[in-house]
Amino acid sequence: MALFVTSTAVARRHGVYAIEQTPPAAIRATGTGTAVLIDQFPWGPAQKLTYFSSPADMINTIAPPGMSRLGQGYLATLRKQFGKLGVVRVLGTAAATATATIASITPTNLLTITLKYPGSAGNSVTWAVTAADDGNANHVNIAVSVTGASGTTTDIIHNLNVSGTGADQLPAADQLANMLLVGSVTKLASGIPAIGTGSFSTGADGTIDAAAYSGTPGAGDRGIAQCEGDKTVDFVFTGDPGNSLRAGVNAALEAHADLMTDRIAVINGNSGQAASAAQADVASYRSKRCVYVDPWVYIYDDTTGAKTLVTPAPFLASVATQLPPSTSVAWKAAEVQAMLHGIVDVEFDRGDAAANNTDAGIVTVIREPAGGFTFESAKNTFHPTDPTVGSIKRTRMAHYIARSIVTSLRPYTDSPNVPTNQQDEIDAVDNFMGDLKRNLKNDPNHNVHVVDYSLADVGSVNTTNSIQAGIFIIPLQVQISADQEKIFLSLQVGETVTVTPQL
Repeated sequence: MALFVTSTAVARRHGVYAIEQTPPAAIRATGTGTAVLIDQFPWGPAQKLTYFSSPADMINTIAPPGMSRLGQGYLATLRKQFGKLGVVRVLGTAAATATATIASITPTNLLTITLKYPGSAGNSVTWAVTAADDGNANHVNIAVSVTGASGTTTDIIHNLNVSGTGADQLPAADQLANMLLVGSVTKLASGIPAIGTGSFSTGADGTIDAAAYSGTPGAGDRGIAQCEGDKTVDFVFTGDPGNSLRAGVNAALEAHADLMTDRIAVINGNSGQAASAAQADVASYRSKRCVYVDPWVYIYDDTTGAKTLVTPAPFLASVATQLPPSTSVAWKAAEVQAMLHGIVDVEFDRGDAAANNTDAGIVTVIREPAGGFTFESAKNTFHPTDPTVGSIKRTRMAHYIARSIVTSLRPYTDSPNVPTNQQDEIDAVDNFMGDLKRNLKNDPNHNVHVVDYSLADVGSVNTTNSIQAGIFIIPLQVQISADQEKIFLSLQVGETVTVTPQL
């Protein structure tokens, strides 16, 4: 006799049965630490949103040793951490993958080796045919390598056999999947490859323009638009597309955030601009889902160790993904300074102009009096238009609460619009918000919290007609914490001061 039955009707024998009930609705908190970098890299999947198993996996994919690590795309990943970082490698539509043809001594073309990814960096890759490990004269090893200032990467195809004697032995799919440079090996004819060396060619980046960065909004085809299919993305940003493309790319980032309504675009202006120029530039990007960072900053690259000027936007995205949405990215704590330890200098010390930046809706990188760097403020670009929705924290908390509730209540869509289901949804929201309110007294610096919330009278916003029309509204009001933007010490000191004891 079964322990569980689906209903009372199916139990025919006398006895005791269990009927498993669907548990009540529960709101599961969504993450807030996913950022996506859209930029140019020497290597990696083209125009595809890619996540990685580890930082080492990311580096080996987008810039393996031997390839340049001095481009702004790679530098945007450097000297910082992210909760979770994805990349979209930008290439032009005419990008091509480098290939090499291996011949016999005759010569007869025997093999075509196609590299793993398109791009002109493939033209720096070389091949070498050597004697096989197994000592069989019909077999060969083929090493595919790239060498540069950042080191060397080599894929070795062991004991390859296309001689026509014995079974062909080409790299299997699982072997190719683990290689960093080689994408495929195609047999053209039978024979023994001649011992020798050569290089790959015909790799190309294509023409990279603003459209290569933006893609087609709503199509999810390439560039920024590749992020449309991932509803977990919290921040999108670029490294440095270049001054000629920056305005178009910035506008595309802002438009993407406003299209998706669940993420924030982080942008910056050109290097070398004065504070007044930044304040004029930011006026082109007014959105509660857009953050403008100024000025550019210096880091040490990991190839030459040189002090290198890089964009500031990636640093803000990095800090935001490491902090809960209810804690300001402008928090001056030592732990936030540690998140920005990769910054060794700023292009310009804005000084008191940082206040004007804040008024204009700009986040300013500032030097701390005791050393290190933080952000002056945490305003979005919409702040000058409407300060009530002008903080990054307010936008992040709205995204966090809405996404958590909307995602968790999805299973109730198209269920009967009746009091039992409605109350289950209300209870789930109430429990979720109650936990956030309790966090106000439980390390609010590191736990997502709210100051207060209220679920208004459901009956006042849901009429009989709206219920019958298939609509149910859960009216939720939320108060988030304000930031201590200014702290004052009211000090009275002097010989004539009378100190009043505190009881």
